[in-house]
Amino acid sequence: MKAKARHLLLGSSGEEAAVRYLRSLGWRILERNWRPKGARQGLELDIVAGNGEELVFVEVKTRSCGPAEQPGDSEGHGIPAYAAFTAQKQERFVRAARHYLAVEEVWSRPCRFDLICIQQGPDGRMELEHHDNVIETGHIVDSGDTAWQPW
Repeated sequence: MKAKARHLLLGSSGEEAAVRYLRSLGWRILERNWRPKGARQGLELDIVAGNGEELVFVEVKTRSCGPAEQPGDSEGHGIPAYAAFTAQKQERFVRAARHYLAVEEVWSRPCRFDLICIQQGPDGRMELEHHDNVIETGHIVDSGDTAWQPW
């Protein structure tokens, strides 16, 4: 069996840290690495959580840093985790959330988009930053608004 790539292991450990953090806040984890069925390539939600009545779609960005790593190297070391949350990734994040709302038929639930940035130091310790409501959706979360519909 082929070993998992280092960046995938780092991403998995970052998502685990994010889940532990959210559970410590009393949130329920509803989904992890959710993908819509069918041909919707590239759409994934790292974490879907319940915070009371609110659905929270959480994107997790994890980076590592070490004494020998230089900013901007081939694996993105030295680049802040939030910088990887580009406009294109935000658009895919919102599209994935649309599919989730449609598949689960939960259009009536209030929802928001959060970003958790994790920096892993050379000692393996992870520092976590939680950014609430990083994408403003305003009225488009209403199921009657066709701009929010996935089709």
